[in-house]
Amino acid sequence: MAITLGTLCLGIVLASVLGGMLPLATVLNHTRLQVYLSFSAGTMLGASFFHMLPEAVRTGSTATIPWAAAGLLLLFFLERFFSFHHHESHDPHSESNGGALPWGSAAFGLAVHSLVGGVALASAVAADYQLRAGLGAGGLGVFMATLVHKPADALTITSLMIRAGAPRREAHLLNLGFALMIPLGVVLFAVGLAGARQSAVAAWTAAALAFSAGTFLCIALSDLLPELQFHSHDRLQLSVALLAGIALMAGTAAV
Repeated sequence: MAITLGTLCLGIVLASVLGGMLPLATVLNHTRLQVYLSFSAGTMLGASFFHMLPEAVRTGSTATIPWAAAGLLLLFFLERFFSFHHHESHDPHSESNGGALPWGSAAFGLAVHSLVGGVALASAVAADYQLRAGLGAGGLGVFMATLVHKPADALTITSLMIRAGAPRREAHLLNLGFALMIPLGVVLFAVGLAGARQSAVAAWTAAALAFSAGTFLCIALSDLLPELQFHSHDRLQLSVALLAGIALMAGTAAV
């Protein structure tokens, strides 16, 4: 299992670093970014409903479902007090950039979110190994959703740093540190399981999966709900992208 998790983490770290480098190299198109975010939100919704919650129930019981509410509320309050989960293209000519969110707050909030993402990945893979003795659809689905979404978060941090006039070297270093939050979350999950009895391992894995599903739901909705008010002009493109992300997760669940 350790080799599997290490390989998945490596892929996510590379994707995150590349996503964070985009604002340092080019100006991003707003419409394309929103289509990508809709697809990403679809994968996170799909991962929650088709992979994480069902796996949590199979690994534990229906009593683990309230942990999903706890995860959703944790991310909600992080967003309320740190307002970190905003994705927008960097337009150097936009007058609205003056009121940008401080990048330190975004970095802190997204770092916590990424640690939880690492726990989500580790718990999904652990559930697969407990139920199937190998990587299954649950771990693969969470990996794919994380792989799709992580670059957008890295992009947010580096974009805000550029707007604030931070040195590029500092932006690159923080981008790398942020990418490593997923492996750190995996390690924290493993440390939490160290020395635990098999029954406790199953209960902890199920609770972590349900909790993580709640965080995925909160993240997806924080990207999707603003579209109802601000992106009516792209409603067809964004709707198709959302359904494509959900369909991808439904397809992996059927494998």
